[in-house]
Amino acid sequence: MLSSVAVSLVATLIFPLYERSVGPVFQIRAAELAQSILDDALSRRYDEATPLGGSPACSAITVPACSVVMGFDAGESDRGDIDDVDDFNAFCSGNFAVQDIFGVDVSAQFNNYSFQVCVGYDGNYNGILNEANEMNAKLITVTVTPPQQASVVTVSAYRGNY
Repeated sequence: MLSSVAVSLVATLIFPLYERSVGPVFQIRAAELAQSILDDALSRRYDEATPLGGSPACSAITVPACSVVMGFDAGESDRGDIDDVDDFNAFCSGNFAVQDIFGVDVSAQFNNYSFQVCVGYDGNYNGILNEANEMNAKLITVTVTPPQQASVVTVSAYRGNY
């Protein structure tokens, strides 16, 4: 009798705690992954037309003119080909398996994680993307979806045109 009470106590109180204890681990891992992708995006040059060093800055009316197309440029197909910030927008249309900076699929190390990166012009910093003549800043938003036990993590930053 006493052993059946002990088993039922363990089954109803202890086992559910074990299942919830992995949630914070998934959450921390998702936050670190999101921050590393954002750091990678911020380390890239502003635009395909921006020379190394960032000067002269591109705009809608200057030479070189900023690109109006967000996403991969000709000859680019994965994360290993990315050379400017707006290339990351190719990962905006869905949830993608995790890749390292060379474009190699590392989803086996991030089982059931996916990411999304959206980039758009937001020169007046109001959060509304791609309004006319706002080419002096890009808003980068990274979203990482961890396994079910944890919440989605979203981080954002602006990359200035300098």
